[in-house]
Amino acid sequence: MFKLLTYILKIVPNIETANITEEFPLIKGDYLFVRYGSQMCIGRVEALYFEAYNHHCYTDMPIKDLNDISYISLHVFVPLHLELFTDMVKEGCYILTHHIPSNIIYHIKQNRVVIEGNFLRLVGDGKQYYFDYFGRKDIIEKMVK
Repeated sequence: MFKLLTYILKIVPNIETANITEEFPLIKGDYLFVRYGSQMCIGRVEALYFEAYNHHCYTDMPIKDLNDISYISLHVFVPLHLELFTDMVKEGCYILTHHIPSNIIYHIKQNRVVIEGNFLRLVGDGKQYYFDYFGRKDIIEKMVK
């Protein structure tokens, strides 16, 4: 078990913080690996909210800790084939979500995705993280349990 954990930490840096850190804060326009049931998707951050006085307040400030978010709005890209994702689920229809951030798995850099029309392609270490870890069925099954 220890060897597996060490291996994962080498493959995916800052996994314990979902890669949201002081050095790499989450901002509008960033991308995340997000889990919906047994499917790993990519979400582009559209809006971030924090809780204050029993309300959810919009913020433009960089988020340095995942626990500081009470709600998040995402434009979701679903897996299509290998490192290719699409945001179109039906002609003219897209997935936009607005909920608590419990399905956020990992923050990736904006330059780790390439958008071409309705398609998102992972590149660089974003692609590596997906194939080596986040896109693996056995890993997703463990997250679902």
